[in-house]
Parts: sequence; structure tokens; C-alpha cells
Amino acid sequence: MKKLSVFLALLALFFADLALAAGAVITSTTGTVSVQTGQASARPLRTGDQVAQGDTIITGANSAAVMKFDDGQVVAMTANSRMQVTNYQYNPQTESGNVLLSLVTGGMRAITGLIGRRSPNQVAYRAATATIGIRGTDVTIATADGNVVMSVTSGVAALTFQGVTLVINAGEAVLVRPGQPAIRGTLAQVLAQAPPAIQQAVAQQAALIAAVTNANPGQPPQGQQGQQGQQGQQGDQGQQGQGNQGQQGQGGPQGGGGGGGNASGS
Repeated sequence: MKKLSVFLALLALFFADLALAAGAVITSTTGTVSVQTGQASARPLRTGDQVAQGDTIITGANSAAVMKFDDGQVVAMTANSRMQVTNYQYNPQTESGNVLLSLVTGGMRAITGLIGRRSPNQVAYRAATATIGIRGTDVTIATADGNVVMSVTSGVAALTFQGVTLVINAGEAVLVRPGQPAIRGTLAQVLAQAPPAIQQAVAQQAALIAAVTNANPGQPPQGQQGQQGQQGQQGDQGQQGQGNQGQQGQGGPQGGGGGGGNASGS
């Protein structure tokens, strides 16, 4: 009995860890995209492939990648970028987890999913030495040579750099540079003073708008909440259908009694 109890306990722990083990599926790639796990050699990454915690996604010149995480978060990477999935766990049963994505170089756009909407303090991004916290946010981040630009399309983001935290609202952007004061303003104002590599990384996001939209940001992939929602809708439709049939069946005799009514009783 003791052996059985130990086995069942280990089995429960295994499935608990499995529920939290999660990742993202690549929804779109252009050019050369690869993934590196730990110290292993990078391998090609194609549409439909999956990435998980600990993976580093790499885009080459004239390349891009869009991925959708299990909680519905969507990330779009521009050319010459490296981003590590430093921490990603998601439990679809409780719709909870935590996210930490680290942009080593290049540019990315991130639109939060269920984790960000329900527990925004559990979502963070890193770029160079800057840390970014969010509240229901759509942000674009680019970094090169220690410089970081962040712009906020919706929601609010807090960027911490060299011990100073800046709260950036929707429609605003900020540029932070080592040893220099931050520059805030509109995205156009900030980019005018940013290095060319950052300007290019941000500009390339425009070409990924359709791919990001097609990824359906904010909605969990099919097989989790998506399937549950469909099943719920199908159930509602089924009940409605039965109710309509019942009403039609009751209406039939009334129509006949009227001597000129149709099957619906009108």
C-alpha cells in the first residue's frame, strides 16, 4: 500500500507539472528563423513548430517570426533578433501562470493573453538591462548596444532602467540609454533620437500587422479554452434548436386548427 501511495503521489506531481509546462506555437515565419535550446546547436524553426521555456528564438536578416503562447499571448519578432523564453508556465484549468521574455537584441511586439489580463504582475519583459512590467498591454520593444526603446499601443507599461521606473501610457514611447537621461514622447519623437538599428527594428513591425492579426492575439489556442467555448456554444445551439423544434411542433396543430395557417402556426 505504501508503494502504491508513493506511486500515486509521484503521478499527481507529474501531471501537475505537466499542466504548468507550456509554450508557444509558431504561427508565421519569413526568411531564416531558428531556435536554440540551452547549449545545443540552433535548429531551423518553421510554422507549426513549438517553443518552450528555455528556448531562444533567432531571426536572421530579412526574417521574422510570429508565435502564439498557450494563454493567447502573441509575440512578433523582427529581423536580426534574439529572444529567450526565460520563463513561461501556464495552467489552462486555472488560467494562471507567469511570463518572462528576454529580448537580447533586435525588436519584438508583445500582446498579452489571459495571464496578462488576469494577473498582470506575473508578466514581464527584459531588454538589455531594462525590465518592463505590464497592465493589459500591447507593447513594442527594441534594443541595440544597451539602448532600449519601448512604445505602448494599449494599456500601460512600467519600464525600470538603472534604478528608475518610468510609467508609459498608451500612445507614448521612451528611449533609455546607459548613463543618459530618458527621452519620452511620441514614438516618432523618440525614434528620431534612437540608433538606426532600433529605428529599423521598430519600422519592420509594420510588415507583421497581418501576421499578428491572423494569430488572433488574446485568445487561447484551440484545444484549451477555445474548445471549451465551442462546446459551450454548440450546447447552447443544441438547446436552442430543441426549443425551436418544440415550439414548431406545438405551433403545427394551432396552424391546422386555423384552417389556413402554415406549419409555424402563423
